Amino acid sequence: HEGAVLRAGSIDAPILVMGPIFGAEIGLLLENELTATVFSAEFAETLAAEAAKAGRVANVHIKIDTGMNRLGFRPSENLFREISAIRKLPQLNIQGIYSHLAASENENDDEFTKRQFETFDEFTRGLEIPIRHISNSGGVLRHPGLHLDLVRIGVLAYGLAPCSTPEGAAELAKLGIKPALSLKSRVGHIKTVPKGESVGYGRNFYADDDMEIATIPLGYGDGIIRALSNRGKVLINGHLCPIVGNICMDQLMANASGAQAAAGDEVVLIGEQGQRAINAENIAIWLGSINYEVTTAISHRVERKYKN
Repeated sequence: HEGAVLRAGSIDAPILVMGPIFGAEIGLLLENELTATVFSAEFAETLAAEAAKAGRVANVHIKIDTGMNRLGFRPSENLFREISAIRKLPQLNIQGIYSHLAASENENDDEFTKRQFETFDEFTRGLEIPIRHISNSGGVLRHPGLHLDLVRIGVLAYGLAPCSTPEGAAELAKLGIKPALSLKSRVGHIKTVPKGESVGYGRNFYADDDMEIATIPLGYGDGIIRALSNRGKVLINGHLCPIVGNICMDQLMANASGAQAAAGDEVVLIGEQGQRAINAENIAIWLGSINYEVTTAISHRVERKYKN
């Protein structure tokens, strides 16, 4: 479905669908000339049969599992027979073969990354398949010898560190790589909450002094993860303002005492404001998660603005 949206947006470059495809999705794939990932003989046969019905030839990349234990054929003597059987299906055009590195960003797993590459290289070198690829964002940054015919940068395309740490973000900054995404809102309302009163659903936050509380029109319906309640922070007028009370579906509250906040003031949830910044890695630490979850959680109802 994402590939179909890209085609509708006039993207005519090759698009590789890296996950499973089910039922009617095969028709969508063929109609939009998307490239499928094949990781089982059964799916290869199903795809070939549907392509034959549609009078089309499906482009495919074969996925090899070299240690991620997620998707892919496991390397074995049977692998060559399975690839040979796929080659015999005239409705499939094998354009590439690939695997995925499980821990390329982690220095402690360099030996594992090396074994993954050696396994992939051993089983694919003589297959006469045009494109071989294995390297992801961590591989691009730390293992330049693994690039092969193409690389697949994911989080790095957004200027985020694949290791999801502030140290990793600092290393990217040294390379001139900056986050491409910021998330902003505005103060919707500001009020003084007297000492001892509660804020928000569930009454799990009480003001320990008179507080200026800013209400901000973003919530978990927009992808502001609810676990940031009483844990996250936002920037208002250059001040780090703690999120207080439970985050609501459409709104959240922050302690803006000292920020001299007023309705309409800019609020930064991810990005820079004045001399301060909140990045996705900071939020990941507050959540006990990773920057990928922080950014992919942002929902479609948040307005996107693009600039060069």
